[in-house]
Amino acid sequence: MKKLLLMFAAVGVLFTACNKETDHNNVKHDHSADIVGTWTCLTADYAEALIINADGSAVSYGVENGEYWENVRGSVIVDGDNITMNFEDNDNLTGHFDIIPGQVFSLYEDSGERYIYQYCANDLADEIIGMWIRQDSGDMTIQTFAEDGTLTTTASVSEIHPDELVQQVSKYKVVGDLRFHIFLEETIEHDRCLPARLTYTPNGTAYGDIMSITYNVPTGDDFVTTTSSFLRVKNNLNLAGKKYAYSSAYVTNANGKDENFSILGQNFNITNIDGGDFDMIFGADLYSLVLNANSITHKFRPNGQDVEVATPITVDGNKVTLDMSAINPACRKVEMFMFQDADDSQLHIYMHTKAFINYFVNLGIPDLISEGKLDPTDAAAVDKVYADMEARIESINVSFVFKARK
Repeated sequence: MKKLLLMFAAVGVLFTACNKETDHNNVKHDHSADIVGTWTCLTADYAEALIINADGSAVSYGVENGEYWENVRGSVIVDGDNITMNFEDNDNLTGHFDIIPGQVFSLYEDSGERYIYQYCANDLADEIIGMWIRQDSGDMTIQTFAEDGTLTTTASVSEIHPDELVQQVSKYKVVGDLRFHIFLEETIEHDRCLPARLTYTPNGTAYGDIMSITYNVPTGDDFVTTTSSFLRVKNNLNLAGKKYAYSSAYVTNANGKDENFSILGQNFNITNIDGGDFDMIFGADLYSLVLNANSITHKFRPNGQDVEVATPITVDGNKVTLDMSAINPACRKVEMFMFQDADDSQLHIYMHTKAFINYFVNLGIPDLISEGKLDPTDAAAVDKVYADMEARIESINVSFVFKARK
């Protein structure tokens, strides 16, 4: 079987204590029932999920140095604290072990090496089915897990594709709390696999289920552990009759000219823009959205005046096209993405570079017209307004979070 070498000092002390007690009493315990279950391990270049059945049969899933295997069958024989594991791929083990039932067991090969497995009480294969969104920054990542083992990842990669989301279809396998993400790329010789440990928390926040994905990323001779948190969202939008108020904004990949510009009376500079800048114009008491299946009504108060603008929308899954040109011919359409949590209590809106430019230039067009600074019938003048903003902003990703209101 495939194994993982870890050095857990605290566990080692406990196991040593257990061994001393066993030697002192000279009692041979039967651990054959204790070792039954699903056991998982994860390190920088190695991961395994090991299922041991009550009849001594076993199945192994794992990855080592990017090479993935699954459904490797074998047997486990336990005699006191001695253990023998034989597998059909001839990767076998003999030695002894210590165990904390329901928590962890430690294998010792005859060569002296030690391997640690954590007990996994729940299998998460069914729990993670559906769509999840990461929005702890302005970079958006959506992962959709299908029942057939297909994983669709949609993400913003601004340095490569600043004006669009990049989508990748791959495979996955979940055993216990380990997820094996199997990449199918024609540019590499073999399938590559990225293992990760999952932590699933149903109703982990007021907005629904949370899934945390922990990776060990190699860095030279060492590795760095990183964790990303995802919120479960719905695959399709339920917009009719919903009202949302602005809550917060997240900005990443902001690059461009060191030059001030104004949006609805608020000054911005792409070189130091952050989410807090949007609080000034989208504060919950100033800006809200009233949604319907075919339109969005923006409510806000520029210069202390109440303004409502109803704009037609087209919805395709989670992509929403805001047709602001239908209200003002000088404006442009905006393609953005929206997501709702399980009970529609939170709305996420993501804009990439092109969407951000079009949306915020659109917001400023009415003021330019009313101040006599723009003739909406002068196509060249209108195009220059957008071109000026495009010249300022090389790239930007912005995620807006709205909370439901009555």
